[in-house]
Amino acid sequence: MTTREATRAASPPDEIFVSLRTQLDNIREWNEERRWGFSPDDLDAVDLTPSAENDPLVVDLIAVYLDGDSEVNGVRRTCHELWRLAAEQQPHTWSWDWYWDKWMHRPQPVRLHHGIVHRPGIRRVTVDLGAHFEPGQYISASKVRGRDSAHAEVLAAAAHFPRWVRAMDGKTVPYTWLSGYEVMVWERPSPERLPALSWVGYRQSMSLTADWADHTYSGWASPTLLS
Repeated sequence: MTTREATRAASPPDEIFVSLRTQLDNIREWNEERRWGFSPDDLDAVDLTPSAENDPLVVDLIAVYLDGDSEVNGVRRTCHELWRLAAEQQPHTWSWDWYWDKWMHRPQPVRLHHGIVHRPGIRRVTVDLGAHFEPGQYISASKVRGRDSAHAEVLAAAAHFPRWVRAMDGKTVPYTWLSGYEVMVWERPSPERLPALSWVGYRQSMSLTADWADHTYSGWASPTLLS
């Protein structure tokens, strides 16, 4: 049995994702509430044609990539906005910036991994949320991350698909690294650290931590963009 066949054998539960139409409705609502500034034409231009992928963890996703504002650049603003939206969908959340009072409720200190470019707009993409996941095997993010590594897309998925987050168990649905991001430490690049999203069942909490990219872990995926 191949790695991909083994991953498919550990099938995630049904109905943890929603349609592109429902996602677009979400984006319309969030755009108005959070004043992102996208026009009706921007929203109407989103392609709602589903992909032909049939892997249970490959999903069509509508993600936003925001411009910067007077306080932060577009990368950090996008991360912050999508994390807050994802947090609103869960009973409890925790983020590594809790350690630093000055970052509390402020944009997470992240930048994009080398070679990834931030392009503001709304885009429909296809993401493999189970990429590099090998049930029972240990992998490190540093060995699998690259220019196709997902970043804001993972947070957009968490906002659109709260049941996906709650299904994470590291066995049928992997925990996820946001390998397209690097964590900044005291505003300095720290490529050896990256955000990691997981569900802590006994706390009923979604957790966003800063993991070590070189360490090996079991039960984790490093989602990638397929289109």
